Amino acid sequence: MKVLFARLVTLAVVGLAIVLGWFAWEYYTRAPWTRDARVRADVVTLSADVSGRIVSLAVQDNQHVDKGQLLMEIDPARYRLAVEHARRSVEVARASLGQSQAAIVASEALLKQRQSEERRRRKLKQGFAISGEEWEKSSTDVAVAQADLLRNQANLGLAEANVQLAVAALTQAELDLQRTRVESPVSGYVTNLLTRQGDYATAGGALMALVDSDSFYISGYFEETKLPRISEGDRVRVQLMSGGTFGGTVQSIAFAIADRENAPGSRLLANINPSYTWVKLAQRVPVRIEIDGDYAGKSRLRAGTTATVTVLEDHSSEVRR
Repeated sequence: MKVLFARLVTLAVVGLAIVLGWFAWEYYTRAPWTRDARVRADVVTLSADVSGRIVSLAVQDNQHVDKGQLLMEIDPARYRLAVEHARRSVEVARASLGQSQAAIVASEALLKQRQSEERRRRKLKQGFAISGEEWEKSSTDVAVAQADLLRNQANLGLAEANVQLAVAALTQAELDLQRTRVESPVSGYVTNLLTRQGDYATAGGALMALVDSDSFYISGYFEETKLPRISEGDRVRVQLMSGGTFGGTVQSIAFAIADRENAPGSRLLANINPSYTWVKLAQRVPVRIEIDGDYAGKSRLRAGTTATVTVLEDHSSEVRR
């Protein structure tokens, strides 16, 4: 009797172990969850559009800034001089344009006078009152006046073009002066600030990194075996390693990842690794998760921190916040 009882207990334990092992296998290999998730955010790299010495730095490291807030100012002295020089150039170009317009008026008046004289002398020549030589001279005067008018019209076109160029140069100078004030393009947090007042900023050179506070999301790296059970719009539970828990929604799933076994070879031909690895691990595919907008701790998130993401099978499940 004791032997039979022992055998029954043994069978029960083995059966329970098999059932628990099966559930563990399903949970760890098939269930849509991952410990490999990261908090992500868009990082804006700010640079100056103009070169010069930084005369004012209005922010500190890890400070929150609003969109449009002044971050730093580059020495504006020479850019103010450039604006003044451009304004004087516009005035000179417009004065030259006025002279060209006056020359056009004078040329038109002279041409009318020469044409009137030519018509009068033509009638006199027809009546044999003047010689043909005098009429030819009047015709030549008309041709000279017409050429002078065409030359002044060309000068007028050049003067108008010079005015447009001067105005464009003034606009550029005013824009450069405006760009000496570097303002925040988004609301966010200054991070890893290494720029100091007195540094020389070069146009296009990185000066500051700004984490967009409205762009936080979760990037979960799920094994490919779990992707069939994940769809856009699925509800998820996110547990931060720091202890916070909140809800989210699957926003999108990446359509491609890098193939490390197929590096480009000679002449862009495929270069396949000839060695075969007996143990094949499932590839991990990024899944972008939108954080619930009513999560109270959103302002305390830190990009790059670790999280665990679980896709909820019951989409109506409440997620603790």
